[in-house]
Amino acid sequence: MEHFSYKCGKHYLSFGIKQNRIRLLSISKRAPNFDERLFDSGRFVEVQISGFDQNGHHGIKNLSTYFGSNSVFVGKEIKQNEAKQELIISTKTDEILVKTHLISYKGVDGLSIFNEVENIGKETYTLEFVSSAFITNIFDACSGKDSKDVFFHSATNSWHVEAQWRRHSFLDLGMFNGNDDISVKRLALNNTGSWSSKEYLPMCVLEHKNKFILAQVENNGSWHIEVGDMINKYYLSASGPTFFDNQWFKKIKPGEVFTGVTASLCFGDSFESVIQEITKLRRAVRRKFVDNETLPVIFNDYMHALWDVQTEETIKPLVDIAKEVGCEEFCIDAGWFAEKAPWWNLLGDWEAYENNFPSGGLKGMIDYIHSKGMKAGIWYEIEAVGEESKLFKNHDKSWFFNANGKLTFHHSRHQLNFANKDVYDWAKGIIEYGVKTYGLDYIKMDYNTDSGPGNDYNTDSLGDGLLIHARAYISWVNEIEDEFPNLTIENCASGGCRMDYETLKYFPIQSTSDQIDYKKYPYLSSAVLTACPPEQAAVWSYPLDSRVKPEDVCDEAVAMNMCNAMLGRIHLASYINKLTPRQIGLIKEGVDFFKATRDWKKNSLPIYPNGISYFFDKNVVGGIMDDNNLMLGVWNTSDKKQVITVDLKKYKIKSLSVGYPTSLNTKYSFKNGILKVEMKDPYSGRIFIAKR
Repeated sequence: MEHFSYKCGKHYLSFGIKQNRIRLLSISKRAPNFDERLFDSGRFVEVQISGFDQNGHHGIKNLSTYFGSNSVFVGKEIKQNEAKQELIISTKTDEILVKTHLISYKGVDGLSIFNEVENIGKETYTLEFVSSAFITNIFDACSGKDSKDVFFHSATNSWHVEAQWRRHSFLDLGMFNGNDDISVKRLALNNTGSWSSKEYLPMCVLEHKNKFILAQVENNGSWHIEVGDMINKYYLSASGPTFFDNQWFKKIKPGEVFTGVTASLCFGDSFESVIQEITKLRRAVRRKFVDNETLPVIFNDYMHALWDVQTEETIKPLVDIAKEVGCEEFCIDAGWFAEKAPWWNLLGDWEAYENNFPSGGLKGMIDYIHSKGMKAGIWYEIEAVGEESKLFKNHDKSWFFNANGKLTFHHSRHQLNFANKDVYDWAKGIIEYGVKTYGLDYIKMDYNTDSGPGNDYNTDSLGDGLLIHARAYISWVNEIEDEFPNLTIENCASGGCRMDYETLKYFPIQSTSDQIDYKKYPYLSSAVLTACPPEQAAVWSYPLDSRVKPEDVCDEAVAMNMCNAMLGRIHLASYINKLTPRQIGLIKEGVDFFKATRDWKKNSLPIYPNGISYFFDKNVVGGIMDDNNLMLGVWNTSDKKQVITVDLKKYKIKSLSVGYPTSLNTKYSFKNGILKVEMKDPYSGRIFIAKR
């Protein structure tokens, strides 16, 4: 057996070549592992073509594919620069040639993987499955009988309840075989449709003893993660859409190339450490944005304030108070184009209802925001079209998603198809008009519906139509950002329902939730940092809940709202102008503290000293740190006072103090690396700051 290794961070990918076949023998720390006994189970590319045998007792598992069974090694090459290194391995059958790209990044214990599939045959073939990251031999000497000691971490994700992680043993999930043979059971996380994270974050973590492997799929539509066993070995597959699970297949003609979805793997010795590594990787692959360097404080007039009815009369007082407390950007949210709510059926025309803004129209309102020294933005939902819009009435079915011969219809709106060049150009014109005519600096790009499986109008399959559209949409976003490099575009999909890292490579800021109850937001505040880095994680702070009278708001409620947003990005909201001067001072103190810490926050990594929080826990602890600084959020999420203890010894802290709010009393002790905080008020929060 010939062999070679590829180093990514602290780990080695060990490959063996025998009888013109190539296999990934192991992923190991410290030194390459060229154990020939691992050869037979070491396939790392799986591609299935319609009509070819999938020769295995596989059920609907995406393994034992024709290509995986029959491909031969062609060659390899290395490309390298200062920031990354890329290993390209070529394998083929008589029908297709696959180039597997494995990309490692400086300072990251992990890598990204995608496959290019070229038709080298003489006829058209139909792809049913193309793996992205596919690895076997995951854990050394770990067979089915060890399933009670192997764990699967996944994060449910939904409207208002984003990034909720759970840990289950393989045994509890039924992931074991009963006769030292292959089973047909699999653990599957799956998304079908354009809301990429409506049920799960597109990632998982596998754990055995002190070894953790994180997999992340990077696609802004359908995706699939699968874990299974094969002859007492476990495999992990992370890919784009599949035939079995997502109604996807793709025809490729002779000479054509299909590029699969990218997936990333990261390695560590704890859950916290693999989250830190994926945070580093996300920064390495992300487009560079001014916003992620400066981290401005944003005020949005929607949450617990104007909701979706914007007028000059109601916006101006919020602009004034936003400036007073130190905000640097102000966003006018949904409804600026309608006389009043509901505006649902008008989506698509994007013409300002100027009667709402009598002193110079929407342009005059934007100018007013600029006159206060703040950047200005407005809300769009560019992919959705209402039935009462002129856009819908004046265009044919090629502009929209179709399924089974009919226009798709979800949540009383239709889905635009960005794969249509006319749609692409129209949408680009809408944004160009907004920037050039109104002087926009910021766009909140929302998306409040799911497309369903996809579009089958002039495409090979529903899933194919969705993938083509999704890639065109990302291309469109990049073209807008190329044209307007100082424009900030926020990604939102009813909060975090499209919180995938294909999207977040190209959007500097992510709305993490539409959660409307500040008492519940702590369950999200640090947990969402598993989905996106702190400098991209926008968190609402609404010190005056619209369901509460201003005179009934206590100082602790104001402070807790500010604490909720402190680990990520502040999206300040609500009628804060109606609060007392003392409470407005608390908000300003929070904004000032955010500004004082944002310079190092943009390079920080998440920490979970007490483990990651779950909804309805009685308290929440989470934080961020860099080499020299640490910020810790501590929340009492119960209706009783309590003492919260946090073991910080492993972070090697030299000094610790209250960061926010310093104007309210906080009783705590910090001795021998142990922090104890007496939370005497129910539903309250504190931010501590430390030097390392």
